[in-house]
Amino acid sequence: MVAATTAGMFLVCFESLCPCFRSKRKDGSEDHVLAEHSNSLNSSEMRSFSDRIPGSPLRVPASPSRFSLSSSPPSRNEPLNLSLEHVVKLTNNFAPALMVGEGYFGKVYRVTLRDGRVVAIKRAKKEKIISLRAEFSNEVALLKNIEHKNLVQLLGCIDKANERILITEYVSNGTLREHLDGQHGLILGFNQRLEIAIDVAHGLTYLHLYAEKPIIHRDVKSSNILLTEGFMAKVADFGFARTGPTEPGQSQIQTDVRGTAGYVDPEYLRTNYLTIKSDVFSYGILLLEILSGRRPIEARRGPTERITVRWAFNKYQRGNVRDILDPMLTEAVNEDILNKIFDVAFQCVAPTREDRPSMKEVVERLWKIRRDYTKIQRITELTL
Repeated sequence: MVAATTAGMFLVCFESLCPCFRSKRKDGSEDHVLAEHSNSLNSSEMRSFSDRIPGSPLRVPASPSRFSLSSSPPSRNEPLNLSLEHVVKLTNNFAPALMVGEGYFGKVYRVTLRDGRVVAIKRAKKEKIISLRAEFSNEVALLKNIEHKNLVQLLGCIDKANERILITEYVSNGTLREHLDGQHGLILGFNQRLEIAIDVAHGLTYLHLYAEKPIIHRDVKSSNILLTEGFMAKVADFGFARTGPTEPGQSQIQTDVRGTAGYVDPEYLRTNYLTIKSDVFSYGILLLEILSGRRPIEARRGPTERITVRWAFNKYQRGNVRDILDPMLTEAVNEDILNKIFDVAFQCVAPTREDRPSMKEVVERLWKIRRDYTKIQRITELTL
C-alpha cells in the first residue's frame, strides 16, 4: 500500500468548457475547465497522518450483491440499432415533455422502447455538432468496449448528417449532487453514502485495471454520478475520458487539461501530464463531498470555508471530524469510522501522485471500513 503522506489541494478556477450532458440544476456553481490559475495549500500547513492509515486487506472481499459486471441481465442491455427516424418517432420529434436534462452538449430524453426498456436519448445541440465531434467519437469508442454495473452502459449511437445522438441505459433516480442538495426529498444516510462511495470506487477500479485498455475518466464529480432507485451508483459522462498509458513502463500521457473546477488533479493542471492517479484525486474530492454535502468550491461561504478540502482538513487536524459531516445527517457515527474514511479521502488528495493510493486500494480500505461500521452498528443495536 502506498505510504500515507501529507495531504493538500489546489483550487482551480478556469473558463467553462463542458461538452457533457448535464442534469438540470438550480445553480451554476459548476464550471468545466481549461487550466489558467491555481491556489495551493502549502505542504507546511499539513500534518502527517501515516499512523492513522489502516493496513489494506489482501484482497477486495467478495460481494455477490454489489460486484457483478452488469447491472441487468444481458437480454435487457443488448446493443440497440435504432435509425434516426426511429429515434425521432420515439421522442415525438424531441418533445419537451420527454426531456429530463439539459447541458452544454445538448438535451437528454427519457423514452420507452417497444419491449418495455426505458433508455436515455442524448442529442447534441446543433451549434455543438462540429466543435464537439471529437468528444462524441471518444465517448462512443470508449463506452462500446466496457460493461460494469457501476458504469452507465452505452446501448447505441447515431452520427448522421447534422445529428449526433447517444443512447444509453436510463438511470432513474437523478444525480448524486441532486440528492446531496435534498432535491429528491430524502436525505442520504451514512450507510447509503458509504455504499455509493464504494460503488464509484468499483467503477473507477474497473476503468483503470480491468478494461481492455486503461481508461482515465477525467471528470469524476457528483453530477456525473447517477443513482438507481435502489441507490446503486453509476459513473456517467465519458466525453472527457482518455485511454491511459499502455506502453510498458509508461505511467502518464501528455494532454490538454480537461475537468471541472475543484476536482482537477493539481499535478495534471500544472504539467499537462495525466495519469490514473488524476482520477484518484478527483475521487478524494468527491468522497469529501459525499460526507460533507458541500461542493468542492463553496463560493458563497467565507474565506475560511470556501475551499471545502481546506476547511475539512483544518477540522480533521483539530480532531473535529464530526463537524465535517453533512448537518442533514442526524444519525450518530462512530468517530473511529469517521477518522478512517477521512484518512482515505485526504490520502487520495495528496499533492504528489506517488503518495495517492490506487483505486483498488481505495476499494479495499472502504470495504474494511464498511465491515467495521456494520459490526459497530450491530453491537449498538444489541445494547439498546
